Amino acid sequence: MKFLILSTATGQGHNSASLAVRECLEARGCRAEVLDVLKLRNSKTSRHVSSLYADVTVHVPYLFGLLYRAGMSLSRPGGCSPIFFLNTFYAKQLCSKICTYRPDVIVCPHIFSAQAVTWLRRKSGLTVPAVGLVTDYTCIPFWEESALDSYIIPSASLAAEFIQRGIPADRLVPIGIPVRSQFLRHTQKSEARQRLGLSLSGYIFLVMGGSMGYGNLAALAEGLLSAVPGSRVVALCGNNIPLFRKLSSMSHCITPLCYTEKVGLYMDAADVVLTKPGGLSSTEAIAKHIPTVLTHPIPGCEQQNAAFLARHGAAIFADSISRAVLEACHLALDKEAARKMAEAQEQFYPADTDSRIADYLISLAPPPCNSISL
Repeated sequence: MKFLILSTATGQGHNSASLAVRECLEARGCRAEVLDVLKLRNSKTSRHVSSLYADVTVHVPYLFGLLYRAGMSLSRPGGCSPIFFLNTFYAKQLCSKICTYRPDVIVCPHIFSAQAVTWLRRKSGLTVPAVGLVTDYTCIPFWEESALDSYIIPSASLAAEFIQRGIPADRLVPIGIPVRSQFLRHTQKSEARQRLGLSLSGYIFLVMGGSMGYGNLAALAEGLLSAVPGSRVVALCGNNIPLFRKLSSMSHCITPLCYTEKVGLYMDAADVVLTKPGGLSSTEAIAKHIPTVLTHPIPGCEQQNAAFLARHGAAIFADSISRAVLEACHLALDKEAARKMAEAQEQFYPADTDSRIADYLISLAPPPCNSISL
């Protein structure tokens, strides 16, 4: 049984979700390939789009917010926006890939690939079952321009929003957002600190800015160290080298890190996680059942993520650095508050979420005797 997962590198979240799906499918003996659709026509396109996305969100976030709101106004069921048109440019190459790989099911964790697959269905007669995988706690613009067999959404309580945006109710499958296995395993705090070379005593705050190192992490680190003397801040800077250099020169109590594959272990070592509310990074912290403060949302969907998760008690949203510091200190020092949040997180994100997603995707595969046609 073969699955084709069509991602896009606009931030790391979509790739992380894709890898999580591949991981849980391969654990069941399936084959799964992750493909960046923006590399199909030109290998440089993905890099340029990713760089543009990072530059806009980090340096002019208000512009990203304006574009997001414009997208909410432009996007309509049926696919007629400029974004939909641009995603037809690589459709021929995508069609060729599908014919060669012959997947049983296509998974689209990004609106770009969902729109390209929709166009192929209309123009080329693509019949392979295709599923949208929503990685934010809201219906972002342009999902409604796609026409896939079903959409895996993070929560049943979001169904009304997706229906209002134009996605049929009978195509919504509320299971959750997949996370990689490192966020489902729990290492004892002392062991995690020992493996990472961190102090076994004192409070550790893990500050995360996503793959772009978004947000004022320097001011946040300073505030935490001032509020809790003797504590340490581990700051994940992603690919933001200037931020890494700035934090490296600030204090010996700050441990800055560039991109790392050990995020799950650093979460286990920390007392509190402070992260921008990306759909994946937030869910990964929640899956770890660790006290979580959401701060510095990118205007648009991340603001919706923060509000949704805060309403469910799975995290606290802080709209300023001072509030973030206050809430983080409260969760670190008040064990009862931390325990209540962990209970809410466990209820919000069941441990079998990834398994249920894999089971659902496998159930969509046609019988072996059926051929895949275009």
